[in-house]
Amino acid sequence: MWEMKNVYTLDEALKLDALHQMNADIEAAKIEEAKADADRRR
Repeated sequence: MWEMKNVYTLDEALKLDALHQMNADIEAAKIEEAKADADRRR
């Protein structure tokens, strides 16, 4: 958190946060898709 407050501008910090959230959303979607594929194969 120190780094976010002291190294990045607010705009940069918000962009980084959005990228992290987007990455987490993509990973969650991949996991759900893999589960759905596994269920269909049963």
